[in-house]
Amino acid sequence: MIHLKKTKSAINPSIVLAVMSTCAVLSGCHSDQSSSIDLCQPFEGLTPICGFQSPEDLAVLPDKSGLLVSEYGQMGDEEGQLSMLSISDNKRTVLYSADMHSPSHARTAVWGDPSCPEPERFSPHGFDLAQRSDSRWQLLVVNHAEHERIEFFQLVRNKEAVWSLVWRGCVQSTDDSVYNDVAAVNDGFIVSRMMSNQNTGLAMVDYFLGRDTGHVLRWSLATGLEPVANTQGVMPNGVVATANGSHIFVNLYGENKVRVVDTNSQTVLADLDITSADNTNWDVSRKNRLLIASHDFHFFSMIQCMTGGTDNCPSPFEIIELDTTNYSQRSLIINDGQFFGAATSAVRLGDKLYIGSFSGNRILIAPVGYGVIL
Repeated sequence: MIHLKKTKSAINPSIVLAVMSTCAVLSGCHSDQSSSIDLCQPFEGLTPICGFQSPEDLAVLPDKSGLLVSEYGQMGDEEGQLSMLSISDNKRTVLYSADMHSPSHARTAVWGDPSCPEPERFSPHGFDLAQRSDSRWQLLVVNHAEHERIEFFQLVRNKEAVWSLVWRGCVQSTDDSVYNDVAAVNDGFIVSRMMSNQNTGLAMVDYFLGRDTGHVLRWSLATGLEPVANTQGVMPNGVVATANGSHIFVNLYGENKVRVVDTNSQTVLADLDITSADNTNWDVSRKNRLLIASHDFHFFSMIQCMTGGTDNCPSPFEIIELDTTNYSQRSLIINDGQFFGAATSAVRLGDKLYIGSFSGNRILIAPVGYGVIL
């Protein structure tokens, strides 16, 4: 999800007022018509699960007993946490927050940069669950709270089949980057650098003019952070990669494109037309399939939803399945957003999709095919 980060260089208030005034006259900006509906009760085939803080990104646990949830901290303005949703009873359990950190990590193997300490503050955004080369499960998380970092966690399960997260290390940004999403590559990662945090006003000008604002970076212990060729574009958002990093899929949010890059030949394989693609997740149910959350609304209409809160963000969305072998697309869900809107991520378990949002306090469960006209 694109969200402007507060910096020491404040945006001109007159610009903000002008943007909000323009928003008021655009058809893409509309009020939530679901105010009379109980947003925590099932509605017309949709099932919400309340009690989360802006559940921006989701991942399926290895045993498919539940989901990991990134509870978004509004670009560092708030603390966030990593939690788990149990599929059997829809129970939420917090697995990690800043006040849960422990010095015990010093006695274990450290991933990432050995000089990077455990965070004092934690405000997560995009994340990625994958197995390392030694088969241990690793969760990478974008943390906005301390000058843009990538946190490494190990996902472990005890004898009672209870899952937990252990902090294992981090990598600190070395420049003025604003990160959005991260994906594992071998024992390193790639991360989408959305824009600079030094002048968000200029970044918005570039956005509206269609000028590049960011790119994808790749990190390894040997080389550190390096840009990936041919990934530059307008507001890079969600990013995923094949396990060996040979192919990268980066959502160029401001261009309505998903770009496929071959990192070996450093060539663009495809620019796929997908409107405002947010996060992308591998489908654990079907091989070589990606699930992409796509917004169908004007950028200005996000203004009313930026504060998170507990209300619905009434923005239409679509969940798209992308076949990575032939780049064919099909809609899995189309929704007008009036009960649940502004979807940022989706995962599939059986015939159901679990959908998160950067705004509100709910995860949505919807049947595959909901709203799709065949």
